[in-house]
Amino acid sequence: MLLTIIATACFLAAVVVISGLVGFGTNISLQFASGWLVFLSAVLLTWPHLSVNKRGVIALLILASLIARWSYSWLIAPPREAMIGILIVLLYTPVLIVITTLMFSGKAVFIGILVGVALGTISFFGTSREVLAPLYLNDWRIAPLILCVYALFAWLLKRWVNERYALELSAQREQQLTLESNTDQLTGLANRRACDARFQQLDAGPRKYAIIMLDLDHFKQVNDTHGHNEGDRVLRRVVSLLIGKLRPNDFIARWGGEEFLVILESISSTDAKAVSDALCQGIEDGTANDTIPITVSLGLALSANGQTAMATLKSADDALYAAKTAGRNRVRIAFQSEKEPSLA
Repeated sequence: MLLTIIATACFLAAVVVISGLVGFGTNISLQFASGWLVFLSAVLLTWPHLSVNKRGVIALLILASLIARWSYSWLIAPPREAMIGILIVLLYTPVLIVITTLMFSGKAVFIGILVGVALGTISFFGTSREVLAPLYLNDWRIAPLILCVYALFAWLLKRWVNERYALELSAQREQQLTLESNTDQLTGLANRRACDARFQQLDAGPRKYAIIMLDLDHFKQVNDTHGHNEGDRVLRRVVSLLIGKLRPNDFIARWGGEEFLVILESISSTDAKAVSDALCQGIEDGTANDTIPITVSLGLALSANGQTAMATLKSADDALYAAKTAGRNRVRIAFQSEKEPSLA
């Protein structure tokens, strides 16, 4: 938002400079606009490289420059220049206060009151200038009016910031609860509930994907022999090896116990088979020198036209059972009818 305002101000300054060079306006306006144009152009060029703190400092500097322009308009400028300067400050200052408040949310009231006091005090002394009488700016009541308006503005802004913060905090808590409800706490993977949501996405439109069901071989013996704590360590070890073999956009979840589910989207049957083999071999090789070597059995199924994700999952589960029956530590591919794409 601040960048948009700076760009707009830079454009307006350029317009004033061009009009001044062709004979419109006063020399004072031309000088002010030229200075603004140089400063704002430098800010625009360096903006992408500035930190959040430096951007906040720039916002404060622009706010301070507006107060300086206000001072010049009330205390020094001729009537024509005074009116232009006052209008510019009245237009830009509230927006700058909002921006600085967002950057320094804890100081909303302080910023608003400080600006109100500064503008009110300056205008109070400026009302004594008789040259401003034709513009009806020589009324001392303008000063407390400005002060009260900005104090009220600061109070409302503070309430808005507090409500905004409360809403953000509530949204963050909701996101955290949603994340926790869809995450397996032991492995950090998606859980079965998250799988159901993913299945709904897959069924929403025609997609080509493969589902792998993976089960750790003889894992019950690991728990019975070494205890559940060691079994949990083995599960986390296997998960790290699985993640290392998958693409960043592949979906992996803990289906339950020692069973895991992998969804490979936008993949051919040949590549899906290659990934399954890599997972199987990767677990065996990766744990070969561990205290507890582990092997896994995998069932692979490719989605077919008109087939739901749950149906594809059932095919993968059947293939997993076939892999276990055949001796474990291997990949089995789900049977596909002649009308369905083959994984063989």
